[in-house]
Amino acid sequence: MHLLIFLCLGFSSSFAQTSLILKETNESYQFYLDKQLNPVLSLDKLKPFIQIAQAHSKVKEVYGFFKFKEKKSNFCRRSHIDSILKSAHQIQLLGHSCSVAFRLLLSAIDKHTLDVQLEILDSNYNRVYLTLQSPVDEKIYGLGEQYSYSNLKGKKIPIWVEEQGIGAGDQPITAIANLKIAGGTPLSTYAPIPFYLSSRGYSVELLNSCRSMIDLRQKNHSSFEVWNHQLKLRIRQFDQPLEHIKAYTASNGRLSKLPDWTWGTVVGLQGGRKVVEDIVDSLTTAGGQLSAIWIQDWVGRRRTFVGDQLRWYWQADTQRYPQFKQFCANMQQKDIAVLGYINPMLSNDGILYEEADQKGYLVKNHRGESYIIQMTGFEVGLIDLTNPAACQWIKSIIKENMIAAGLKGWMADFGEALPWDAVLYSGVDPKKYHNQYPVDWARVNREAIEEANQLGEIAFFSRSSFTGGSRYSTFYWAGDQMTSWQKNDGLRSIVPALISSGICGMSVNHADVGGFAGFWKVGGLFQMRRGRKLLKRHIELGAFSPVFRTHEGIIPAKNVQIYSDPDIRSFYIELSQLRQQLIPYLKKTAAEAYLKGFPMARHLYLHYPNDKNAQKVKDQFLLGDALLIAPKLKKTGGKRRLYLPQGQWQHLFTQKRYIGHQYINIKAPLGQPPVFVKCLENRPLIKLNTNK
Repeated sequence: MHLLIFLCLGFSSSFAQTSLILKETNESYQFYLDKQLNPVLSLDKLKPFIQIAQAHSKVKEVYGFFKFKEKKSNFCRRSHIDSILKSAHQIQLLGHSCSVAFRLLLSAIDKHTLDVQLEILDSNYNRVYLTLQSPVDEKIYGLGEQYSYSNLKGKKIPIWVEEQGIGAGDQPITAIANLKIAGGTPLSTYAPIPFYLSSRGYSVELLNSCRSMIDLRQKNHSSFEVWNHQLKLRIRQFDQPLEHIKAYTASNGRLSKLPDWTWGTVVGLQGGRKVVEDIVDSLTTAGGQLSAIWIQDWVGRRRTFVGDQLRWYWQADTQRYPQFKQFCANMQQKDIAVLGYINPMLSNDGILYEEADQKGYLVKNHRGESYIIQMTGFEVGLIDLTNPAACQWIKSIIKENMIAAGLKGWMADFGEALPWDAVLYSGVDPKKYHNQYPVDWARVNREAIEEANQLGEIAFFSRSSFTGGSRYSTFYWAGDQMTSWQKNDGLRSIVPALISSGICGMSVNHADVGGFAGFWKVGGLFQMRRGRKLLKRHIELGAFSPVFRTHEGIIPAKNVQIYSDPDIRSFYIELSQLRQQLIPYLKKTAAEAYLKGFPMARHLYLHYPNDKNAQKVKDQFLLGDALLIAPKLKKTGGKRRLYLPQGQWQHLFTQKRYIGHQYINIKAPLGQPPVFVKCLENRPLIKLNTNK
């Protein structure tokens, strides 16, 4: 019976010689791996830890942001255990929730890993809840790319790939965005990866890919809600936080080695060949260190009600960029890589859309027609990545129109918009496939590069992701921040995004320097555009991020740009020259991402797990293990308060040394961001020349 149930539940039948031990008290079931001192899992006897329900959802989608309205029935909040079956490596709890039978199987995979699977034996119940004991004082990190919080204890996190939104809770931006597009919430994200790390020394990975919720609001419990009749978890125990990340990425994929242009200075430009060439010449003549230019408008531009957007045709706009292949070759002769843009959608006013529509390569609606998705001012079709022929077709476009033309990389945008009610070629339920879509979108881009024998020479950066995305994506960027100072979707949201995503395998991540989204006289009353000080603070943060790439924004003519005048250009060039000195260290740090899955931008907790102050930090990060970055993220004031962990730290610009394990207040003038180098035996581990 044990073997039959085990095989049905789908876990591996091979185990390391690790015993699973149950210790039962009046209050709880406690499960131990081998001779570990602390339980790997605790279930509360005094509170039903299994609940079930039947539910129906009404879903409204606006530009990739989803709103769910739930109607539940037969919600059973009671459960009891009928019997417990034990073997050396497995324990099964058999019971009932109301009158519905369930089985909870726990399997020791190795001395660090416990797999948990809960199955409700009536599949009509499509909501399953499992509650674990969770100490009130623990901190929870990760759960994908989170923009508003570092510690997620006290929050309820949706596991659903979607647009972050415009504003994401910042006001009045969010309210204004909701008038026409989607404002989002502080917890909506492009990359909701269901893996978290606890300050108590364990990690939890939710193995389901369907929509789920992870509820961390209760003081002493954490709860998992899965929109299915089965729930699967993987729980790990290690002494050191980085070991959790190493094990997680070994299972789910690590990034591959990146080309050299990644580590230099990538400048976002647009406007056509002549404009781009003139700006490149002016920057390089003035001493700018350009490793790449990112020309998202290689496909052409269109004006919409939100600003300057692109033509989604995925072929060079020969009027804007005549002799495009020669243009790329000319830049390559200057050691400047040219990067482009693509996403998995096609404008329905283009030739490629007509071809994809005729061949059945697009996601369909219930009438068998290509599903028309409304974007901001135009309509598109979405490529059906469950159709192998469609995947081959879009790969051929990437290889012929992009790689063969000379592009050395691109932004692989979007991946969040698969409709709830779509019809897919494979017949798979879109509700279950939705979170997998961005992973497959990354896979298609990766395979195109591999088939062209260019992996390591060409790279793309993804916005959306899910479990397994880093097996295919080559690196990431943090989406469409506002050109503002605000918490949830402005400059202040970048550091939480970097350190949370890094915990979940997104080891090389960065943000648009300058931000992306803005408004210009909405209703004649409101505007938000990039100013000089904001751009300078963005440049400071970008120069000490894993990747340093600028963006002109969605209203480029209204934004201050790095080339707008001699002052801002000089500021940018000085930081680009300092960035050039960082390249050897960045490559060394990136090697840890490839080999071990360690993030380049690291939460302080990862290296100082027993430091209570380090656990609380959300606006600083370690770049590798030798640099501490504490960017000035607020508009007002010339100082910043920051925390230095244990050790000796030297300010990069003033050369002043500080003893760690303390908070300090220091000046943060423009051009001298608070960056500290760790010292060992009174010597800084990195030496950079900051003299102008």
